[in-house]
Amino acid sequence: MTVFTVGWVSLMLDKLRRLMGGTSGEEAPADAFAQLNSVAPLKPAHKESTAEKNTTSAFFCREAVLDRGEKIAGYEFALGRELQSRMLEKSAMIRRVYDDAMLRNLAPLGVSTLLGERMAFIRLSVDSLKNPLLRSFVHKNTVVMISPGNIAASQLPEVRASVQHLARIGIKHGWTIDRPRPELSEFLHAADLIEIEFSTMDGMQLKSMCLDFRGHNNKQKLIASALQTQDDFKLCYNCGFDYFMGVFVSSRENWHPPKSEINRLRVFEALNMIRSGAEFDDISDCLRTDPILTYKLLRYINSPGIGLLHKVNEIQQALLILGRDKFYRWLSLLVFDFSQPGFQERVLKEQALTRARFLETMAGRGNVPASADQLFVVGLFSLLDVMMGQPLQEVLKQIALPEAVAAALRGEAGPMRDALQLGVAVESATPEEMTMLAEQCGLDAQEVTALMIDALAWSQQIEQAAD
Repeated sequence: MTVFTVGWVSLMLDKLRRLMGGTSGEEAPADAFAQLNSVAPLKPAHKESTAEKNTTSAFFCREAVLDRGEKIAGYEFALGRELQSRMLEKSAMIRRVYDDAMLRNLAPLGVSTLLGERMAFIRLSVDSLKNPLLRSFVHKNTVVMISPGNIAASQLPEVRASVQHLARIGIKHGWTIDRPRPELSEFLHAADLIEIEFSTMDGMQLKSMCLDFRGHNNKQKLIASALQTQDDFKLCYNCGFDYFMGVFVSSRENWHPPKSEINRLRVFEALNMIRSGAEFDDISDCLRTDPILTYKLLRYINSPGIGLLHKVNEIQQALLILGRDKFYRWLSLLVFDFSQPGFQERVLKEQALTRARFLETMAGRGNVPASADQLFVVGLFSLLDVMMGQPLQEVLKQIALPEAVAAALRGEAGPMRDALQLGVAVESATPEEMTMLAEQCGLDAQEVTALMIDALAWSQQIEQAAD
């Protein structure tokens, strides 16, 4: 699961007052804000020099969703699962505040559009389905996933109206359930998707629920979530689920270094030649003798992610146009080429690409060094030990790297290492760790979120070119 940051502005207090004003049965603003802080204490997102903006930060997460072909079909954006669960026990006002903050910060980024053909799942409480900001998410691949909590019979007409509102503005919706919910059957059977939390049910219950939903709506897609292991995945696959989520996606369970059509030793040799200042003719000769390597490298270089105006047909031509540093980084991508990738290989490659792009786009911002190409290599090679199945220290002995890059990968303190730690943190850290590392890099919450989503979209573009 990948953690994002959400910038909260001073608008928060005004929103609390508006939501509270004239509404019976809710807490007073001061009590509501105290309760809000008890759910998720807010910490300053800026250093003292920018604290005058009165900005605080909260956090939401990105989680990959796999399809039956073991490819990444989309991402779900939400508060962390633990916090989301606690939120369902709080007042409707508090849930709306958190949902509004997430929508307000995602809306300007065009998440659904950036993800291309992949789906963007936005997790909201049932209280936020009429939020005006949802109009910014109208897209064929946007799905609002509703966390119902406990809905009283008296609330059903309002829920019905809210779901109808989503349909009118053109947004698909689904429901997340952790047990049979017969009281919601009218809504569940009409939804586009149903997410069932695997950890709360046994195999017979899951199969029975799948058959029930299929019997009412054969166009409905089913998501199995909270899967811990590959055995969980196989069970839900056999039950007929369409999509799959959970820690198993990135757990590296039973991981073995994957095979590749690429001669990685030849790649390392060429990378070392570039770093040692070898002549372009010699570098070209090293690569030309491997036709598969040459073909795949030129395919990367001619992909839309590079942005070249004219197609490159030869290795030496690519060296002349790109220069040593940029050619080095694109050649580095071939280390993550796999022969028959399953979901583990695909997720590893996307994680490496996204991390590399995220670090690259941080270059020159805040306290981050302006060395974009070196930061890209730091991000990409930070997962080289996982891919090679060797300790990183041993892998680094095989390849010549700029000292600043090697130092960051070895874990030596410095601004490039800080940038790497932030790149890792947005994938799995706690809110407290995320805040600390963002401050070290001199970046604010909203900036980090925008850069990460840009990196995610870019990595998808590069993977499509490779396929």
